[in-house]
Amino acid sequence: MKYFFILTLTFIFSTSLFSYEQADLDKLLKTKDCQECDLSGVNLSNKDLSNANLSGSNLSNANLENAIFVKSNMWGVDLTNANLLNTNARAANLTGADIIGIKCDNTTFKGTNFANATFENVSCINLSIWSANFLETTFENTSFENAGGAYASFRDVDLSELNIKGAIFWNAKFTDAIVKKEDCKHLKNEEAILKNVECKD
Repeated sequence: MKYFFILTLTFIFSTSLFSYEQADLDKLLKTKDCQECDLSGVNLSNKDLSNANLSGSNLSNANLENAIFVKSNMWGVDLTNANLLNTNARAANLTGADIIGIKCDNTTFKGTNFANATFENVSCINLSIWSANFLETTFENTSFENAGGAYASFRDVDLSELNIKGAIFWNAKFTDAIVKKEDCKHLKNEEAILKNVECKD
């Protein structure tokens, strides 16, 4: 009996930890305006949420595969362990977002604002970050391998833990940044614009 009780409590706790509020989901789908909402674990795959306002919302463990967030306000959202495979978030505002452990192969972040956002334990293949803004963005154990990043802007950032192998950074701007020495060579070959960049061993 005691064992069953413990299992029940564990199930309830784990379910509540990753379950969204139905009222919040209904509000989002009806109005595209859901600020500081609990959408953890929600399935929004293939949904068109262009121009939505999701600022401050919890989207951890959410399935956002093939979803569209073009020009959406996602300021300060929590995307921990979210699935963003093939997601289109072009020109979205992800200022201050927690981008931790997400799936993001073939994802479009063209023109997206990542100022003060945190990337941690992220590996994205064929990511599109053309003209994206990375101002004081934090990168820990992150890979943008083979990314398309022409015209992107990186300012006041430490890129020591960012893998940019094979990435395209033609005319991208790196200002007041710390970059691995081998990456400095790659960026120069890509004709990126480097200003006050420390090429670190």
